[in-house]
Formats: sequence, C-alpha cells, structure tokens
Amino acid sequence: KGARLDAVIELVVDDAALVGRIVHRAEEAKAAGQPVRRDDNPQVFAERLQEYYKKTAPLLGYYYAKGGLSQVDGMAAMDAVAAAIAKVLDKG
Repeated sequence: KGARLDAVIELVVDDAALVGRIVHRAEEAKAAGQPVRRDDNPQVFAERLQEYYKKTAPLLGYYYAKGGLSQVDGMAAMDAVAAAIAKVLDKG
C-alpha cells in the first residue's frame, strides 16, 4: 500500500512473569465478582506465545539486520515502557 515502516519495536519480556500476571489478573477478577476473560489462563496464553515464536519472532532477525529493530524492556513500569517506545518513535 506504499506505507513506510518507521520502526520495529520488540518488547523484551519474561514469559513466566507474564503468565503470573495473567493468573493474578484472573484471580483479582474472580475475587471482585467480575467475569474472567477467556484468554486469562495459562493454557491459552501458552498457545498465543507459541504462535508468536513460530510466526512473528523469526522476523526480528530480519529487522535487526536492516538496522530497524529497537528493543524495549517490557517488564519495566508502564510509564517507562511508554517513554521508551515514544523515544524510539521520535527518532523515526
């Protein structure tokens, strides 16, 4: 479509910590009497991770080789992650 890709950002995360967050979020929702999202369980998340590693992660090497890949610590505080992403986008 003629669109230019300005940046590729990899959020570097710990898979096990993400699973823990999902479990915690589901427990909080249950405790508050709220519905639990269907994808808030470790099995569904594991399937999503497998798809990411099969279909998306292989592209990281391509963009790294082209000099267009930036990594951001996705485990940092939300404000820090947002600031790091904004910094990458401001360079583009």
